[in-house]
Amino acid sequence: MPITDEQREQRKTRLGSTDIAAILGVDHFKTAYDVYLEKTDKLEEEKKVEEYKKAGNMFEDGILTYAEQQLGKLARNQFRKAEGLPIGSNIDAIVVEPLNGEASAGDPVDAKTAGLYGPLVEEWGEEGTDQVPDRILIQGHVHMLCTEADVCHIPTFLGGRGFKMFRINRDKEVIDLIKKSAIEFWDKHVLADVPPEDVLPNLELIKRIRREPESVVDVSDELVQKWLETKDALSIAKKADEEAKKAVLAALGTAEAGKCGLGMATYLSQSRSGIDSKKLKEEQPEIAKKYTTLTSFRVLRFKKEKVKAQ
Repeated sequence: MPITDEQREQRKTRLGSTDIAAILGVDHFKTAYDVYLEKTDKLEEEKKVEEYKKAGNMFEDGILTYAEQQLGKLARNQFRKAEGLPIGSNIDAIVVEPLNGEASAGDPVDAKTAGLYGPLVEEWGEEGTDQVPDRILIQGHVHMLCTEADVCHIPTFLGGRGFKMFRINRDKEVIDLIKKSAIEFWDKHVLADVPPEDVLPNLELIKRIRREPESVVDVSDELVQKWLETKDALSIAKKADEEAKKAVLAALGTAEAGKCGLGMATYLSQSRSGIDSKKLKEEQPEIAKKYTTLTSFRVLRFKKEKVKAQ
């Protein structure tokens, strides 16, 4: 289920399971720099929740119902903290009444979805094993660390495969690595307020960094030059793409498709519905005004330094 405002604030005071996976470099959704920005409270509130996150939240209840049929009665939405460490977990559920010996009381349960909007992008192995993506293996160990359990159950709904249950057994070496990495990251980066080196935050997260109005800092010429060069390269590539498209369309003539040894190029008609905002403003100005929203955003631009006259 979606986390509460209280849980969101709580997450700023310790490292969670997804944070640890990011710090260890095994989460392709999140980086160590992202974690630094979140924990040092440098971000504006997230305005839009991605569709795959919404879908995951909606599916979670059904996955946990499936887990109860396999494991026994669950206590849902639990929080546990690792004693003496800057680590805590919001755990989807914990087993309270085991069923048929499949689980033990106190085992954490972490519900996952994958492949709801396309093919699976991570490797999932045989059901009943610990053959799960590395980030989830780490998350499961964080849950076990916080609950002092020896097993973490991973009920899933995988696109093309349906409901599957995986099982992660506690590995002392992984637990020790998590403890060491968490303490080091918390002391060196969060408490010291120093960003990690050799890693960058995700672009969408960078856009949420709080900015001080009219503030100016020095940046290296090399960084700006590299950005300008990539902009130029992108512009050249776009123009080349347009020329190539025109050449193919010209070769089609009046046909809708053209075949070659590589396959088939098509130019078919498609349609989509939309609102004619200009017409709406002209004919129903009050309605248009009522449903018009102001959106603010930042744009990265470059202004060349003026050369002073001699």
